[in-house]
Amino acid sequence: MLAALCLLITLSGASAATHAATAAQLAGDRDAKAITPPIPDVIGEQASERVDLKEGYEFRVAVGEWPPMISETLPDFGRHAKRFQTIFSAMGFKVQFVFVPWQRAYEQTRRGVYIATFPWLGTDIRIDEFHVPHYPIAHAHQKGFYKTTRFPDGINLNRLADVPLLGLRPVGIASYWYEEEFRRLGIAADMVSNPESAWRFLDADRADILFEEEEVGWFDLTRLLGEKVAATYATTDPITTNNMFILFSRNHPDGEALMRAYERYIASDEGQEICKEWSICKEDLPARSGQDRDRNSE
Repeated sequence: MLAALCLLITLSGASAATHAATAAQLAGDRDAKAITPPIPDVIGEQASERVDLKEGYEFRVAVGEWPPMISETLPDFGRHAKRFQTIFSAMGFKVQFVFVPWQRAYEQTRRGVYIATFPWLGTDIRIDEFHVPHYPIAHAHQKGFYKTTRFPDGINLNRLADVPLLGLRPVGIASYWYEEEFRRLGIAADMVSNPESAWRFLDADRADILFEEEEVGWFDLTRLLGEKVAATYATTDPITTNNMFILFSRNHPDGEALMRAYERYIASDEGQEICKEWSICKEDLPARSGQDRDRNSE
């Protein structure tokens, strides 16, 4: 049984593709292996001590595998990772990505082991547990994937609340945005630990539908099961198009300061110019309970 490994990768101006080419792809969970000396983390009581973030400030961000958006094996570690690096490099900061399972990324950032994790949709719980900025880092277009051989007439669905009405049983990935929504809506679902397990579960006809960001879903489906199998799948209409955010730790001593620095930069003339490419320039603080709750949130 492989020991769990986690890869700590430094991005400080050099090409991330060089590091990605040497990253070992290991099955299962991962533990920390530092390519550069780790940055000391301060948690607990010291979290209340705030310091100014100077140019050259270096920090670690916990992320998981979500190709093609984030992956340790892709050039620049994926599209969202490159975007993150572009923004914070322009701010004068140095970023390290630590690849761990998503659940660990969330929990250890919440505890203050890491200063931030991304990208996540905004929920009430996350707003309470993290500093969530007004400006998103990305957008997510969520759709339901299903087999056309199982549903030749398609699935007419445009919100999660339709799932039990249509008698569907979804499979999902633990810690993903819909887990909380499934509980809230009383939807019975089979939850697995990773995307590969979810796709194979669905392909074996053990579930009816899997919800995933559209681009990520097609990427994973083709990569894991092949083009011929992917051709037998279809998607529903979008069930939601939501903004995704960086979650900054409330228990890291610099969590709030880094979030404020991010907000100030995106609001600046330079930040507004750089964010146009990704259409993330508009303020959109995640809605709390009672506000826009018909939209599925992550």
